[in-house]
Amino acid sequence: MNLKSPYRGLAAFEDSELDALYFFGRERDSEIVVANLIASRLTVLYGPSGVGKSSLLLASVARALRALPEKPLVVVFSNWTDAPEQSLARAIADAAGVELGPLVHVATLAQAHRDVYLVLDQAEEYFTYHGDGDGFDVALATLVDGSLRVNVLLSLREDTLASLDRLKAAIPNLFGNVLRLDHLDRAAGRAAIVKPLERWSELEGDAVAIEDELVGDVLDGVGTGVIEMGPGGPGASGGNGRSPGIEAPYLQLVMQRLWDVERSNGSATLRAATLAGLGGAGQVVADHLERAIEALTPEQRDIAARLFDHLVTPSGTKIAHETSDLAQFAGASEGAVKDVLGVLAEHRIIRTDDAGRWEIFHDVLAGAVLGWKTRHEAARAVERARDEARRRHRRLAFLAFGASIGLALASALAVFAFSQRSEAREQARDAKAGQLVASSLSMLGSDPELALELAREGAALDPTPRAEEALRLSLDASRQRAVYDVGHPVVELDVSPRTSRAVVVGDDDIARVLDLRTGDQLWSARVDGAAAAFGAEERTVLVISRRLLRTLDARTGTPVRKPVKLAVVGTPIGLAASPEGETIIVLSGKPRARVFSLPSGARIGRLKHVRQVTGAAFAPSPRLVASAGVDRTARLWDTRTWEQIGVLRGHVGHVQSVEFDRASSRMATSSTDQTARVWWTSTEAVVAPLIGHTGSVGDVSFGPAGALVTASADATARTWRRNGRPAHVLLGHSGAVTRAAFLSRALVVTAGADGTVRLWDPGTRIELVPDSGAGPTPPRKRATTQAGGSVAVAEGSVVRLRVGGMESVLRGHKDLVNAVEFSPDGKLLVTAGRDHDVIVWDVASGRQVHRFDEAQSASVEDARFSPDGRWIVTAGPISARIWNVADGRPLMYLYGPTSHVTAAAFGRDSRTVTTREKGGVVRRYACELCGGIDELTALAESRLRATDRTLTDEERARYLG
Repeated sequence: MNLKSPYRGLAAFEDSELDALYFFGRERDSEIVVANLIASRLTVLYGPSGVGKSSLLLASVARALRALPEKPLVVVFSNWTDAPEQSLARAIADAAGVELGPLVHVATLAQAHRDVYLVLDQAEEYFTYHGDGDGFDVALATLVDGSLRVNVLLSLREDTLASLDRLKAAIPNLFGNVLRLDHLDRAAGRAAIVKPLERWSELEGDAVAIEDELVGDVLDGVGTGVIEMGPGGPGASGGNGRSPGIEAPYLQLVMQRLWDVERSNGSATLRAATLAGLGGAGQVVADHLERAIEALTPEQRDIAARLFDHLVTPSGTKIAHETSDLAQFAGASEGAVKDVLGVLAEHRIIRTDDAGRWEIFHDVLAGAVLGWKTRHEAARAVERARDEARRRHRRLAFLAFGASIGLALASALAVFAFSQRSEAREQARDAKAGQLVASSLSMLGSDPELALELAREGAALDPTPRAEEALRLSLDASRQRAVYDVGHPVVELDVSPRTSRAVVVGDDDIARVLDLRTGDQLWSARVDGAAAAFGAEERTVLVISRRLLRTLDARTGTPVRKPVKLAVVGTPIGLAASPEGETIIVLSGKPRARVFSLPSGARIGRLKHVRQVTGAAFAPSPRLVASAGVDRTARLWDTRTWEQIGVLRGHVGHVQSVEFDRASSRMATSSTDQTARVWWTSTEAVVAPLIGHTGSVGDVSFGPAGALVTASADATARTWRRNGRPAHVLLGHSGAVTRAAFLSRALVVTAGADGTVRLWDPGTRIELVPDSGAGPTPPRKRATTQAGGSVAVAEGSVVRLRVGGMESVLRGHKDLVNAVEFSPDGKLLVTAGRDHDVIVWDVASGRQVHRFDEAQSASVEDARFSPDGRWIVTAGPISARIWNVADGRPLMYLYGPTSHVTAAAFGRDSRTVTTREKGGVVRRYACELCGGIDELTALAESRLRATDRTLTDEERARYLG
């Protein structure tokens, strides 16, 4: 095979000798993965999207395993679109030359005479395409827990790691061996640029040089966070002061483009001037998509925008579809769609997967695709408005010319001219509203508060359905509820859920007590370091000042106990008080934290780590304390003897904080390795990793019902559900978030280096209603309209629809139909099936209007319209979900179920939803985003007033003109 370039662009390195020869920069990572795969029956490998997991596994790991002296069987598998158990069995049978059968049977035959290594790549797609109950989890557990000589590696994207929770019931030790593949460091990035050229010269006999200045420019230009290809277009984002890694796909894309340009010019040197002439690395990446778009006609671009709507989800996840499905989604002929797909495939924007379905070429293109689609739709809206304005202006000019013919018509024409000018101004206003809405949508992922303000402005100018949708999306993204300015970076925070107060310690060594209902400062006191916390029953505040422990009234700040002298060594960096207030732990940046008894101040114990103790917490139940340390461990201590009784290991960075849940059955830790972890207190086993932050995680805290919140140096806090699944990203702080805690089921408190304390809706709460038989009725397989003129009956995978004496058969589901229901006006029909699809049909024509793909669910049990006909609620195994009937887009998940959701229905107000679970539990949810544009505008104005968010002068000039 002849190569045209030593660089791969966005194409992954494959499992071939030639690709292995040109694969550089991951040598150490490959050794670590191979060593873990050999040593452990199950290894979980995860990393950020686009970090190069597939290339590492194919071009290096698989080949290194095959080169072992014992010659094991190595199977790399990534075809998740079909039934995974059968597909994997077929792959093993083909590689081993054994008979095909059930997965465990085939694996047993394959490992009879040699070890077997199964590398399951892109495993996130398993959770996208398949639900519970397909048997794969049980088969996989048999492979890794039995006596077979089979070792397995699961590789998946970091943002989908929580999906593995589905496998934990079958594989309890699922997270026993977890590896994170990080971005290339600068040295590895340099190797990925320079060494392929050296190999090219060696193999091709064609010496090509590279300027050292160019190497530095490329590495600077493709650092993590430098290139942002989201809806707002290409740009830069801050790195929060951390040394950035290298985005391998962007590096390869930039080098491929430079190679093509230099070689086409006959140059034997890759030069920095050429990169500058192309506009820099960021522009090269942006141009990759733009060159493909420019190759499309205007009509084809409209089709492409509609295709992208189904190939990439709003969160940036790629989805594969067949050509026929895409044609249906785009409302175009298959021929027209094939032409567009052909152009996009030629430019490496999309490709076909192993099953022949079309998908985005690489994960890193998802943001660019969404950004272009948003800008294209906004530009088309503005273009339509301008065309209409020009038509009206031409009409006005023609009429004005005619006015000169007869003076008698002058008055009438003048009145009409003013009318036309007014309409032209309205068109310009509508165009401006469209731009505001587009800008709002582009800011959802980076500044939800600004997005909300822009959506409100756009809706005020022109209350269109698109403006309503922008309001709804920005209201959902905006979780901030109040902002209080402390005036100094916050280093410590303790909250009192009982009294809604907070103790906030700034870097000025002042502890301030705030009323979180009003933001008022109740009192303040000077402290040593960060030594302040609530005391017994949250009625007192403990502060250490000049090595004296003072106990102050939480409401007034007046002393309630005589100060106690403490034998504190060094400056306190933290203070933890026992629930009854009789014991405190003082951390002072040393390998030992000291434990004191109150009110005597006697030292009664110590918490010892190999290196600095960074955090400590008392369990709500007595006799147990946990500590965190720089030695990468958390430790458990018996408070009766202050002896160590357990060690929690697993973090690869400093453990920053530790906390128990309310039952003391679980504990959580946070770390500089950018993760938090939840552990079982009794067994010290990992319950779930909390993965998603891109900076050090400095704090983690439990809330009601086991929810969690984490605070990170990446300027975000994140909330998590009890099972470790992510709930929401809390965006708003302008610097590192240093502390976070739940105030109640409805509120989270964060504090940051920007000197603010903020209140948030965590997005984790659920509303429960005891089972009283008031839940929704079971799904129906027969439905009639109110007037009785139409009847729909589910029979297997088809639905028989009878309208006015005429009967037709609706075919679209691939498995049994579970539920059918007509819309309130009888014009639409919704069906839900075991194939995890929900289809909305036009009753008059029998055609599909929308297809909701509930990819996460094995079966959709129920689907029903809201009384106002605007929404559909669906019920699946994991959660209920609300969909917009107008455009077929999802509105929100309704989280909280602990068992299979069997039915769901709207209340009469079309604002409340009730669900019933298999165990009989009934839950009720309020959907404040289900209102019309007037309700949404009022809600937006209320939230913006609460956070004092208005447009700055710069923003007003930029967006309003």
